[in-house]
Amino acid sequence: MPPEEPASRRWEVLSSERLLETPYFALRTERLRLPDGEVKDPYYVLERPDAVFAFPLTRDGQVVLVRQYRPPLRRMELCIPAGLVEPGEPPEAAARRELLEETGYGGGEWEYMLRLASSPGLKNNWAYLFLARGVEPLAPPDPDEHERLELVLVPPEKLMGMVSSGEIVSATGAAAIMLALGRLRQ
Repeated sequence: MPPEEPASRRWEVLSSERLLETPYFALRTERLRLPDGEVKDPYYVLERPDAVFAFPLTRDGQVVLVRQYRPPLRRMELCIPAGLVEPGEPPEAAARRELLEETGYGGGEWEYMLRLASSPGLKNNWAYLFLARGVEPLAPPDPDEHERLELVLVPPEKLMGMVSSGEIVSATGAAAIMLALGRLRQ
């Protein structure tokens, strides 16, 4: 993990007020003093739970993807399984849970790859990326109430083309794919 930013470069929080709170996110506004003394007011922060992304590789060398409709984009999205970390839940446990819920796949050997901030100028959460080798079907998928997921198995060598063509659009998902493919080549 990188070292903490020196105090001389940090922005001082002069005030912070929560404007909106929902089960999925909260919005706060802050009044900040920059290191040169200038004040930034307002600065908006979207508070979100941490997220997990699992690159699941089956025993026979296929990557398990999910296709689902994404209302903010008004389109279907094809991505690796992902989801939110529950309060107090370790990221790897959340990734295993999300993979099983969304796809019915589980087991295998898991490797933590990286922690990324998907939109650090707006959101305060982290995304934890995992590589899961040797996953297999363990149970029927059990997605969340409003999720309508389609499983798609893809050979790893097709994934970069799917990212390059815009078929896979999640920036964090694409980062996890690139990291996992690099590790699989090692």
